[in-house]
Formats: sequence, C-alpha cells, structure tokens
Amino acid sequence: MSACRFGLSGIRPALVALLALTLPAGADELADFHAAVEQASAQYRVALSVLETSGPDETAAEVQRFREIWHAMIGRFGSKRPDGFADYDSFRASFTEIDARIVGVLIVISVGRREAARDGLAPIGAMLSRLEARSAPP
Repeated sequence: MSACRFGLSGIRPALVALLALTLPAGADELADFHAAVEQASAQYRVALSVLETSGPDETAAEVQRFREIWHAMIGRFGSKRPDGFADYDSFRASFTEIDARIVGVLIVISVGRREAARDGLAPIGAMLSRLEARSAPP
C-alpha cells in the first residue's frame, strides 16, 4: 500500500523535524542540539515569512508548529544540557523564555496585531541565533 493512500504524502517538514527531535540523543549531543536549533530556526523563519504574507490563521498555524518543535527540544534537552552549555547559566531559562514569548505571539496574532506579533518574534530570533552560534561545530 502506498503512503498516499493513508495521507502521508503531505507530511510537513516541521512534523518530520519534530519526530527527529524525539529520538534518543546520539553520541554527539552538542551536534544533535545544534541540528535541533537549526530546525527550530528554520520553522521560526517560516513563521516570520507567513506573518508578512498571509493572514492570522495561517500565521498562528506556523507559530504553533514552531512551538511544537520547541517543545520537542525542551523534552529532549531541557533537563540535560549538552556539554558545550555546561557553563551557560541561563540555558534552561532560555527554553522557558522562548516558549513564553511564543505564547505571547500566539495571543497577539489571535487579536489581529501583526506588528505586535512581529515585535514578539524578533527577540526569539536573536536567542535562537545565540544558541546556534554557541552550539556550532568549531
């Protein structure tokens, strides 16, 4: 039987990324973390793009997908930080802060405040960039 018969041909890349994040960590947790942050950053950029080009329903859906990927990261790395973050005191706090900001963005999207959503997403991008840079291979 084909995957199309079960509706699997339309699996979104974000769902594939989410499933990959739920797998057990491999030998190189820092590289795994970096890949996960890159996946989250990619969905973040999708959400930003949709915010600028589509309506609130589409934007909320993409931001929610970003939140799902972020929650998978929290589940995988939130209680055991990769070696490269041993001295990063705000590691766990950054997970919580990004999640709280995503919730805020979803709220302002629901009331039709595109500019406020844009303003709410901006600091998340900076935080993701810092996590990506810190976890990048030498």
